[in-house]
Amino acid sequence: MRSLFLILLLFCLNSCGFHLRGEFSLAPALHKLYLESKDPYGQLTRNLKQYLKMSGVQLTTTPEEANTVLTIISETETQNLISIDNSQLTRQYNLVLTVTYQITTPNGEVLVPPQAVAESRTLPIQSNQILAGSNEETTLYQQMRQAIVYDIVSHLSSNDVTSLLSKKNNETALPANHKTSH
Repeated sequence: MRSLFLILLLFCLNSCGFHLRGEFSLAPALHKLYLESKDPYGQLTRNLKQYLKMSGVQLTTTPEEANTVLTIISETETQNLISIDNSQLTRQYNLVLTVTYQITTPNGEVLVPPQAVAESRTLPIQSNQILAGSNEETTLYQQMRQAIVYDIVSHLSSNDVTSLLSKKNNETALPANHKTSH
């Protein structure tokens, strides 16, 4: 009976399009990477390191050891008041988390220019539940960081980034006086 239930559950999950987020296939230039961040022990950096490792990336301890450097340029949290009810007891905020990153060579040549990724969530707070709203806010920012990490790694695995990195790699492999014809 239990196995029948599990099979039925898997069938239902599969039929609705549900699938686990697995690892991504990244360009060879990203397989040996240094992750640079202003907050190396922050949640975003920890989540990003974990996801990159799951995708087969070897994270180095110095930029010189790496083929490429992924730099988290900024991580910005903003809150915007959306609405207040008639009694002014309930407020609704729009929380926005924006992360900007870029990919460079270890010597600083920009391979992928700065990219911004943003996530937002709505947070309703009643005046008698300020502490609960604070806890929910923390949880929402954690969820947004997870989603942004997924978006970053997804972008890094995209055909656009892969072809751009391959093109840059081919350009550096050519001798300086060699010209290509179009």
